[in-house]
Amino acid sequence: MDARSLSFIWKKLIMLIVVAAFASFLVGIAVEANIVCQGKCEDIPDCDGFCKRVGFKSGHCFPPLYQYCCCQS
Repeated sequence: MDARSLSFIWKKLIMLIVVAAFASFLVGIAVEANIVCQGKCEDIPDCDGFCKRVGFKSGHCFPPLYQYCCCQS
């Protein structure tokens, strides 16, 4: 293997590790805080207000794309 293909493999491996760490972090938050995602933030622009109206403590649009309104109990 040449140096360029090894560099490509290392970049992909590091990217995979970062994505796996981020996913496990989000799962840990969801399990610990009892988070329930209700819908897309474009459909629920006032995510916090919506979550409070339906009986949750708070609501946020979560990364990476701030796409989903998730309520926390």
